[in-house]
Amino acid sequence: MQHLYARRLMGALAVAGALLATVAGPARAEDIHRGDPISAGFPDIEVPVGGTAIDPLGPTLWSTGPTKLTETKVSYDLSGVDGVRLVPNEASGGECVRKSATRLVCSDPRELTFEGESIEGYLSVLVTADETATPGDTGKVAITFSAKGLEPIAGTSEVRVIRGSGLPVTGPVAGLTAGIGLLLVGAGVGGVLATRRRRARLIV
Repeated sequence: MQHLYARRLMGALAVAGALLATVAGPARAEDIHRGDPISAGFPDIEVPVGGTAIDPLGPTLWSTGPTKLTETKVSYDLSGVDGVRLVPNEASGGECVRKSATRLVCSDPRELTFEGESIEGYLSVLVTADETATPGDTGKVAITFSAKGLEPIAGTSEVRVIRGSGLPVTGPVAGLTAGIGLLLVGAGVGGVLATRRRRARLIV
């Protein structure tokens, strides 16, 4: 009977550890457009009530080979959610024209060059939520990337309003959580194996 309890306890620890390890690395959905020579991904984003999303919102771009683009632009059009605004991001390196609280058009006077690497958050904008925003509400941001001689690439990012700071589980806390998860997984697996070995010895 004691061996049965031990196996159940260690199994529960293994499951708990696996869940903790999974929570430490949340996934983010993304709308992806694959093209030639340019492909683009449009990540979803979470914004806390009364705050600003941790990550700026912008398309991820990559190329099938060395490519140079000029007269690049990214337009943003938010809809479907109340109390959420789009704000120019001074750190993006471009120039943004604010058409309204939910519509921005950003351009880059520089040449955009690809050498096989991807560019994350190109000409990004900030997403903020007022205190009047409702947690759980979602909206859509229609994003269009364009350049001279290139067919415009359009995609959609989802904006979800959440409670709290919106901080991802990273840094020391994530390391601690993942470490505990791994320890629990190891303890669960090791305990089950040890119990099986003890049972084998008793049967022999």
